[in-house]
Amino acid sequence: PLNRLYSPRCLVSFPRPWTRALLPRTRMAGSVDALAEWVCPIHFDELDSTQKYVERECASFDQGKLTVVSADFQNAGRGTGERTWCATQGQSALMTFYFTFPSSCSNDFVNRNAPNVTQVLASCAVNVLTATAMQTCASGVASCRFGVKWPNDVVVNDHKIGGVLARALFSAGRLDRIIAGIGVNINTSQADLDEIKRPVWPATSLQVVTGRTHDVGAFRRDLSLAFAGALQTFFVSGFASFRESLGAMDVFVGRSVTFRIHETAIEGTYLGTNEEGHILLRTEGGVQAYPSGEIICCP
Repeated sequence: PLNRLYSPRCLVSFPRPWTRALLPRTRMAGSVDALAEWVCPIHFDELDSTQKYVERECASFDQGKLTVVSADFQNAGRGTGERTWCATQGQSALMTFYFTFPSSCSNDFVNRNAPNVTQVLASCAVNVLTATAMQTCASGVASCRFGVKWPNDVVVNDHKIGGVLARALFSAGRLDRIIAGIGVNINTSQADLDEIKRPVWPATSLQVVTGRTHDVGAFRRDLSLAFAGALQTFFVSGFASFRESLGAMDVFVGRSVTFRIHETAIEGTYLGTNEEGHILLRTEGGVQAYPSGEIICCP
């Protein structure tokens, strides 16, 4: 496929001025130019999978930058586990980010926080989706509740609009090389969504919930900058800085859920996450923290 690199400077030319408001208030996030210089975007018309491409090529990337690989179409998109990610040509934001933790971060800090990149990226997607909907469809956005479903889904009104897939690569005692992919349905039609068989949390798109089409390229740029800004905070303060905002986005907080870990199903009340990013469940035996698993109850 044709490999088209964006000029990093194009990330500075925002079609929507509110994008600046998505960036955390950190020294670097205050400078859009500095963030744009840190981001290295690579775009393809078509790939097998942005995730697979990054896994193959990440050793050749500038290890000091945030590389983001995107494609208009994937012929072998990857989802969680053995699942695939289906998307119509040019209608979704299909992206995979690659970065390394700064050497100034201790091994303990890196290894504790690396597993939570998924949630940080999901929260950025929620912020950009909400801002996009407000900007283009202010009259109807009040009925849209964008949120996250732990650990890796982006949802709106009990439907799935996006998902995150991440892995950490181990080197020299630390999980400091991160590959984080995300797919978000932007202009996918209802007819195409109906072809995606999801009995629980059925698929939707930004076009369906707002009634308008959106600029997929602008969404990619906004999300790239939002994630770049969030990472500047993440590198300093870790997941703890995002816990409160993620709690406000989490659609399951306070609800009775069924949680599955390995082959065991646990009933309890979902309380959100602790500062390590582990979910908290209140059960008959008290409050327990779990680092991994899956919430399988119906919305």
